[in-house]
Order: sequence, then C-alpha cells, then structure tokens
Amino acid sequence: MSPKKITGALTLVIFLAHAGLAGAFFGIGKSGKVEVGSPAPEFSGTDLEKNLIQYSSYRGNSVVLLDFWSIYCASCVEEMPQLIEIYNDLKDQGLVVLGINLDSFGTRRVIRFINGLEYTIPYPVIIDKKRTIAMAFNAMVLPTTIVIDASGKIRMYHVGYKKGDEKEIRKVIESSLQKLKRAEKTK
Repeated sequence: MSPKKITGALTLVIFLAHAGLAGAFFGIGKSGKVEVGSPAPEFSGTDLEKNLIQYSSYRGNSVVLLDFWSIYCASCVEEMPQLIEIYNDLKDQGLVVLGINLDSFGTRRVIRFINGLEYTIPYPVIIDKKRTIAMAFNAMVLPTTIVIDASGKIRMYHVGYKKGDEKEIRKVIESSLQKLKRAEKTK
C-alpha cells in the first residue's frame, strides 16, 4: 500500500473515531454484538406520515422484519416487491414490516421515489437520516434484512439480496410466527 493510501486510511479511522462512528463503521455496536440469537436493540423513529414508531410496542405480540434500504441501492429495490408479498401474505398472522430508509438528502426525495414505484409499500417507512437505527443493528451494507421474533431475539440477519433469498426470509418468518401462535395458545 502506498504512503498516500495509508495516510488516507489513517485519516478516515481518526475521523470516524473522533466522530464516534468507528464502532459502527467497523461493525462494533455500542449495545453489543448484533447477531442471530441476540436480543434486538430498542429503537424508535418517525415514519413518512410523521407517526412515532417504537419497537417496544411490537415485542411480545408480533414478528418484526426490518428492511434497511436506500433509493440508490438496486438490489434493495429488487427485494422490495418480495418483502411486500411476504408482508401481504403474513400480516394477519402477526408480521410487522418496517422499512428503514438510510438516504440522508431528505424525506421529500424518498417520498417522490416511493410514489414513482410500480407498486405501493403497504408498511411504514422510517427515515433514518442520522443512521441511529442502522448503527444499533450494525446495518452498514444494503440491503440488510433482519427478522426479530416476538420474544425480541434476532432470528435472521441477512445482508444483500439475490433472487430466491425471499424463500429463506419467508421460512424464518413463518417459523417465528408458528412459535408466536403456540405461545398465544398457552396464555
């Protein structure tokens, strides 16, 4: 590596450390490691209709899918109709989907993009402009799809999208919904 590249890399690390972002950039969350089996971090955000969405209101009674995306991420946009289909099929069984948009240029542009889609996004979209939710979940590569069961444990942490991934996502959600249904019967 050339001295110029080393200096650039060190400058980036120093900047990130100073800005308090080094942990998120290098995959180390303040709240601990985020992986399958670990508890989901608490979070809240405002959706496009200015409603406050709090994760705590879903824990215990819903399976939650988080879809971290950007309008400039082609695979995010390719995955979206698959997630919408899963949501429409399973919402009545206790599935909640939250889109977490990571674009930093403003809500109006995201709304314009969504309105220009050939399909409607039927679930809330939270604008995470400061990336606080993304940092809590170490979602730095897009798309990142996370499934959280009703007990608050992460059941799937999936980075990227290729055709067919939706089958595994659906399988994990259906399994989590079956556990939720059994838990409700024993109450």
